[in-house]
Amino acid sequence: QNRREDGDAELSKTVDTETANRRPHVYFDITYGGSASGRVTFELFSDIVPITAENFRALCVGHKKKNGDVLHFKGCGFHRVIPDFMLQGGDITKGNGTGGESIYGGDFPDENFQVKHTARGLLSMANCGANTNNSQFFITVKATPWLDGKHVVFGRVLEGMDIVDGLSRIKTSDKDRPLRNVVIKDCGLVSSESAEKQAEAQRLAEEERKRQEEERLRLEEEERKRKEEEERARKEEEERKRKEEEARIAAEKAAEEERKRLEEERLRLEEEERKR
Repeated sequence: QNRREDGDAELSKTVDTETANRRPHVYFDITYGGSASGRVTFELFSDIVPITAENFRALCVGHKKKNGDVLHFKGCGFHRVIPDFMLQGGDITKGNGTGGESIYGGDFPDENFQVKHTARGLLSMANCGANTNNSQFFITVKATPWLDGKHVVFGRVLEGMDIVDGLSRIKTSDKDRPLRNVVIKDCGLVSSESAEKQAEAQRLAEEERKRQEEERLRLEEEERKRKEEEERARKEEEERKRKEEEARIAAEKAAEEERKRLEEERLRLEEEERKR
């Protein structure tokens, strides 16, 4: 599997400057059980792992080898699905997870582990040990930090994460193989214009998310201040009522003492009048 076929892409090949400066976007049109599930669009980290990103990009558009064979994700399936973990696919030679081939003529080394498995929707290389990358990959549906330093993260889902989430919950065999085929019906490169629009939409969506988060925090702060003000007013009212009650009790006590004094004075005067 490590043998390099004559005419295959050179492992040392780096992506051109334009691609390095603008991350490529690719797509999968996926079917489940023969029915369309929808499109998933990915952004590839060509500026961080150019060799790995180029391998995936080329397999999305079709890579023609020297012997005329074409390596392509089109028609390939997802052979392994684990709920709350990941979807694995890309075995373009055998389809069951035991095969796969890169555009570099077999396996190629781990490029780097700069990007960590910190989130859902990350594209990462599947392997059978260090430096055994080919065409197989997986998409995370949660953060998987235990894979850091073992698998190369090379992209992320831009659109269609709802499709990935849905497929992650399909019925599988005891070996995690889908009971109904999950297939990459079509795939390719998103045009630069579409990529720009998609990136702009992503940017606007992120800005809207931040705006909503700021609005949520602002409303929470207002609610906190309102409750603090209500609590302060409640305590002030309680303190006012307490003082009023103390004043009432003091007034009643003073009145009672004055009544007793007057009664004693009356009795004294009566006693003096009797003696006189």
